[in-house]
Amino acid sequence: MKLRTHSQTEPVPARAPALDALSRRRRRAADGDADAKTRLLTVAERLFAERGFACTSVRDLATEAGVNIAAVNYHFRSKEELYLETLRYAMRRSKDITPRFARILRSAQRVGTPEAARQGIAQFIATFITRLYGQQGEFDYSPALMSHEMLHPTGALDIVVREFIEPRFEILKALIRLARPDLKQDADVTLHAFSIVGQCLHMHFCRPITLQLARESALTPRFINRVARHITAFSLRALEASPALPGADAETK
Repeated sequence: MKLRTHSQTEPVPARAPALDALSRRRRRAADGDADAKTRLLTVAERLFAERGFACTSVRDLATEAGVNIAAVNYHFRSKEELYLETLRYAMRRSKDITPRFARILRSAQRVGTPEAARQGIAQFIATFITRLYGQQGEFDYSPALMSHEMLHPTGALDIVVREFIEPRFEILKALIRLARPDLKQDADVTLHAFSIVGQCLHMHFCRPITLQLARESALTPRFINRVARHITAFSLRALEASPALPGADAETK
């Protein structure tokens, strides 16, 4: 059946006054609070980090943020767009750590010695651990948010890797190359970087178990520093002792 359309001469029915009033009220409810968008982003970061994208409803987001459900569609058009903007919001707030890592690398490169690189790796780990645990032990939701995206990827995964993870990972790899110039294979360097990052993330994501097994009642600056020193000492010893793996050609022979 062909849909009936209005001709150019046929007037389009005017909107009922009641519908216009309802539309205005909905728009005011969504846009009336200048902080509604920021509150939605803040709440979304926490809920998406705790539950993941699939298990977080628009109703939950609106309720936690104290806004009308219409505010989600008004500010972000959809739950998917809100999720993507939440990832960008978390990355923007965390971007200050990347220049810090870059300064650590430049300092090591200026000296140009393996010892300077090892000191740079120690600074990298301390900075990373402090950021993961947060200042004075408060929870930083951005790593958990990124973890959910990696475990249950959406279309945003490429953005997370390219803009959030890869720049920092490449800095760590550059420090490892400077500390171990005999590591000619990129695979060797990558595996060492995985090992360092993996220790940091394990201590972060398993923090309730970590605290219980370590007989710690709460996160304290003392414990955070101890964790950073341990991962540093363990990683540097492993980096010094680990032989360079054979290249891809040698592995297939």
